[in-house]
Amino acid sequence: MLPVPSDPEDVPAPSSGDPAAASSMVAGATFELPPNADVLALEQILQSAYEKSPEVQVAQARVQLGDAAIEGEPLIQWNPQVWIGVGLRANANGRNFEIQSQLDQQIEIFGERRMRIRAARAYKRQLERELDKVKWSIYAQVHAAYNTALLAKQRAETAAGVVAFSQRLVDTAKRRAAAGEISNLRVRIAEGEFAQARQRKLAADLDFKVAANRLSESAGWAKDRLLVPSGDLRLPEKVGDPDSFYDKAMTEHPMIAAQQAAVETAEARLAAAKRDRFPEPMVGAYYSRENEPGGVGVPTSVGLATVTIPIPLWQRNQKARARAKAELEVARAELGAVEYRLGLQIRRAVEAVNTAAERVETYSRDVVPRFEENMEMLEQAFELGEVDIIEVFVARSRFLAIQTEALDAYGSYYQAIRDFESLVGTSYTDAVATSPRR
Repeated sequence: MLPVPSDPEDVPAPSSGDPAAASSMVAGATFELPPNADVLALEQILQSAYEKSPEVQVAQARVQLGDAAIEGEPLIQWNPQVWIGVGLRANANGRNFEIQSQLDQQIEIFGERRMRIRAARAYKRQLERELDKVKWSIYAQVHAAYNTALLAKQRAETAAGVVAFSQRLVDTAKRRAAAGEISNLRVRIAEGEFAQARQRKLAADLDFKVAANRLSESAGWAKDRLLVPSGDLRLPEKVGDPDSFYDKAMTEHPMIAAQQAAVETAEARLAAAKRDRFPEPMVGAYYSRENEPGGVGVPTSVGLATVTIPIPLWQRNQKARARAKAELEVARAELGAVEYRLGLQIRRAVEAVNTAAERVETYSRDVVPRFEENMEMLEQAFELGEVDIIEVFVARSRFLAIQTEALDAYGSYYQAIRDFESLVGTSYTDAVATSPRR
């Protein structure tokens, strides 16, 4: 069974039964999760996806074909044959009743059954590798949906923080207008900005619910519940040594492993077909009771042990051998095509994800963590009368634009991770954890 790759962002999360406890704080705002939300880590979501995925269920059922191929090989391939002859012996002296019988059993003496069982076991291993490939496809899909929902949650949290910030500015503007420090026009401007912030929050909330719904769908979750990823945006990581990682990925990729298993199955079937060209002798026993007509003499019983050996002159299992040889050539050609195509794609995926990680690195360290701090500084400056409300909203728009750019960079990073995991066949987290650092 394919192990479930771990992810460092997957930490235990509060139960969805307490939305306030599961909330995140941005610029003093509380981002409330929907009441039907279930906050789970990636491993828990994957477990549900593996259990409920139709593709996984079909692949698991196909593994039973391998078991059937093994169990379907009896110790002796043919049933025994019994021949009985009943008739009359006649001559000038009269007629006499006679009976003859023969028992024959065809057997294999060149290890044909052992070769067929070996081929059946190779076929089962191939089906198990196919199951691993399907599970990996499910992992890549679920992880991509998980990261998309995680990013959508961060956008919704940011939008909620901007709404709270705008509401506090409206309250401050009203107090200062009542004190005669600013005009009511400034209050109207603050209220207009607040209305726009609410619209952006509604759009961000909808995007988050859609992303969470898609995550729920990919995991086969209950229709009346909403899956929400636990954890926060993590710092970007790179594959430290692309060349070493490339060699490792080419030997462990689920698609390559499945195709290699197909080659091994074809080789085992060809060996079994070649072994089946040998003749299968037939051993038996013959018995007859004879007596000359006219009652002369006593009845005679004849018993013989028989061996029948076919001569493999015309039939030497040519058709099965030719087909098995052709299937082996096809499997080897497909393996070469898979290795060539994946080789190019893996190198591109590593370069893409490393570039995306480098792009988001500055944002993740300097921009995203400081967004709340910058908003608080703007609010304090306005309360103290150091800046006009117009300047506040200009600065807020600039900070928000930078925050949006940072989250867009994260989106590109997660897109690169999705492509990486779909192509490379290993968890990105596992890749950066096992890759040597330069």
